[in-house]
Amino acid sequence: MKSEKLLDAIGEVKDIYIQDANIKVSVRRTWMRWAAGAACLCAFVVGTFVFVWNGNLSPTKNDMLPQITIPEYIDDGRGFEGYICYSAEELENGNPWKEDRELETLPVYKNGCYNPSGAGEPLGLSESEMNERLTKAVERLGQTILETESETIGMMGGIGTEIPKDTVCSVRAVTVEGVLTAYADGKLKYELPEGTALPVGYHFADSGISKEEAETALEYLIKKYAALLNYDNPVITLQGEYDFSGNHHYYYIVYDAAKEYRENILNYNFRFAEFVPDPTAMQNLLLIWFTDGLAKAEKLGDYPLISVKEAKKKLLKGQYQTTVPTDMPGKDYIAKEELVYRMGPSEETMLPYYRFYVELPDTDEYQMENGLKIYGVYYVPAIRDEYIVNPPA
Repeated sequence: MKSEKLLDAIGEVKDIYIQDANIKVSVRRTWMRWAAGAACLCAFVVGTFVFVWNGNLSPTKNDMLPQITIPEYIDDGRGFEGYICYSAEELENGNPWKEDRELETLPVYKNGCYNPSGAGEPLGLSESEMNERLTKAVERLGQTILETESETIGMMGGIGTEIPKDTVCSVRAVTVEGVLTAYADGKLKYELPEGTALPVGYHFADSGISKEEAETALEYLIKKYAALLNYDNPVITLQGEYDFSGNHHYYYIVYDAAKEYRENILNYNFRFAEFVPDPTAMQNLLLIWFTDGLAKAEKLGDYPLISVKEAKKKLLKGQYQTTVPTDMPGKDYIAKEELVYRMGPSEETMLPYYRFYVELPDTDEYQMENGLKIYGVYYVPAIRDEYIVNPPA
């Protein structure tokens, strides 16, 4: 497949245009990050999960856990979720999940930021909750709010829903040193005035630098903005991918590692920050994104998991979700597997999945030049079928 046709298939899902304070910036984001919503977690106790072993050494079903409906996974017109690399080794993304680590259960959440309209506008937190998040962030920066402005949801946000179109979806605060915006979906954006240059000797850019240079720059930024991050144990998960021309692009992401294994997985998936370079001025930091996918989440319970081996069997039987427009090509094409959560306005329920990266066959449909390969993504729910109303068939 030629680049133009393939671009239409995968979609321009990584360029988001944000306009605040008459500043228009291009921010590269991996779909997974919407894929790719850390402070306020609303939880209720559904019941205590107890393993009761039967003669087959298999845990029996806990009837106190609610049945889960798997959200539909659609492309929303953006194309399919795919990653361009030269080899599977380049799919490394710092995920703390390990196949050999014992993990019997993980929590499932009702997404309080779910937007059934499909308009994608941020919902969830109240105006007062957003103002509280802004106040804390400004205090950590040692700054003072000069003025604030609220933005309400657009007309599309209310179509087919009970969401009033005057619902506040973001609050913007101006300080002497920048602009902070809190969004109802738990995101927080800190825009620096015309970008802020890193000291001489550091190399900070979207592309055109080495991995060592990128890591060194990110280490500097973590220290500089330590108070704003408010992380006890910041961990770098420098991620990257290639464009159709073979140019490599970096995503400067950091999360707060937890001592407990399960909490560490949750922090990696739901609570993280991204430092965004200025595309028009090399060496400049343009803005920082903070994501909290559990800002308005309601815990439904801790659900028992299937193994990655069981998930792979389901994958090979066609029991998966994907936006790739072709069937999973076969066992030999599986390049990598990991455990992740999906979040975003279209995910009414947030649950763990096994995510499989599958090398798409080098056919006319997916042919690349320069030795690049495309890895399509296929999801298998990680919780047991007896808890799922609509398991993928």
